[in-house]
Amino acid sequence: MIAEQIENVKTFMNKLLIEDKFDSLLTTGVSITTYNTFTIDGHIQKDFFTGEEIQELPDTEIVSWKTIKPFCYDIIKGKKTPLKFKIVFKMPGHIVDKIITSNNLNMQKENVQGLFLNIKYENQTLTYVTGCSLTIFDINKEIENAYDKYISAWIDSIVSTPLN
Repeated sequence: MIAEQIENVKTFMNKLLIEDKFDSLLTTGVSITTYNTFTIDGHIQKDFFTGEEIQELPDTEIVSWKTIKPFCYDIIKGKKTPLKFKIVFKMPGHIVDKIITSNNLNMQKENVQGLFLNIKYENQTLTYVTGCSLTIFDINKEIENAYDKYISAWIDSIVSTPLN
């Protein structure tokens, strides 16, 4: 687990809310506090959909950021900065696969319950925290360390890329 402050808030927020850098990430939950606190549970409620619609849904229990980003953007945009917000992302399977393979880890994908990225804004400070949930005990924390390096490099590339 790592926790880092994001210095270039404007660039990061643009990448998060306007560009597609985060679109493929799964979103387990969002909480945004402006004049009110808005909470979104990212778990898909399949009972809401018809049989046909369920067939068209992605093979996941959690909604993508691309799907709920417009709602979050509508809440956050405006002349006033939110008091605070928190977004919890879960990495999709292809990123978990990539981390395991590119680091030659002795880990089965099935043993990874989730690789998480928490984005938090509060007291005019933007931070991210990583998290790793496994079904087994990993004394060496190989996947956690590999994931931390992956996310750190990814976030660095996002905030160092000029705005479009």
